[in-house]
Amino acid sequence: MAKKSRAKRSAVADLPDNMLPQNIIAVGDHVEENKNIYISQSVYKEIHKFTKNKTTNESGGMLVGSVIDEFGKTNIVISGFVEAKFCEATPTTLKFTHETWEYVHKEIERKHNGKKIVGWIHTHPDFGIFLSEYDKFIQQNFFSEDHQIAYVVDPIQHIEGFYFWINGNIEKCKGFYIYDKTGVEITVGPEKEIQDIESKSSMFSFKNILLAILSVAVVLLVFANISTSSKLKEIEKQQITLTNSANQSLAAMQQQIWSQSAEIQELQSVLKEAGIIVEPTEPETDTTNSSESNDVIDNESEEPNSQPDETSATDSNESTSEINSESATGSATEEGASE
Repeated sequence: MAKKSRAKRSAVADLPDNMLPQNIIAVGDHVEENKNIYISQSVYKEIHKFTKNKTTNESGGMLVGSVIDEFGKTNIVISGFVEAKFCEATPTTLKFTHETWEYVHKEIERKHNGKKIVGWIHTHPDFGIFLSEYDKFIQQNFFSEDHQIAYVVDPIQHIEGFYFWINGNIEKCKGFYIYDKTGVEITVGPEKEIQDIESKSSMFSFKNILLAILSVAVVLLVFANISTSSKLKEIEKQQITLTNSANQSLAAMQQQIWSQSAEIQELQSVLKEAGIIVEPTEPETDTTNSSESNDVIDNESEEPNSQPDETSATDSNESTSEINSESATGSATEEGASE
């Protein structure tokens, strides 16, 4: 019962043959050429899920679906995707091997019976949307039918584009349609992804601003610390220089003082030898002698005041009488001579 219900649901999801999708959204501009491209919402999601992490080497697969001619246009309806396993990939090339083609055909028979390959898809990791010369070679040699297309996805820049045949040339398609069965909401598309990215960016813009401000502040603090440390080092160098110069000055002054003291000692010895400088007597002896002399002087000065000097008076009288006698003798002699 479960298997039958799943089969019924998948059958309802598939579009009737030769009937264009009705539940669609347009991506890009209106296509003026004689071709339109429709891709199922589930296939669109599957392809973007597949290419999301393919950011190193190219990757790809096959687009499976049907072609409906209506309203004067060839409508290419993509209803399935088969990964191109066993391929050889580099960052700029993708090569489908024999094992790749065998795997793809088996998967189409097993999962997409009655459908055909309507094109191929490959990635350009961070290279943009274009067809290189090697891509054009693959398109011309393996997907040369008028309804077969090329789908390029850049999973890093989140851009995509379809290419189809127009008058024998490979041209880029200006727009395409994403479809689903009637009643199912279509929630994918480049515009919706861009809106989600913008909403997320607006949510994190304030945080980014704060992070930027904090980063600038950290950088300024680092530079401030570096400048402060350099200034401190300069100050330390200046202090060391001043200390060294001061020590040198003190050493020079000490040497001058020592040399001058040596010269003074030499001069003193020369003056002593010449007898110009006499060594002073001992201060204790002088003090004793001066005190004794002072005592004698004091005693002598006190005796005349207390007792008159009788001897001196007698001597003075005797000397006076001698002078008188001498004067009388002298005068008598002179008189004798005159006679």
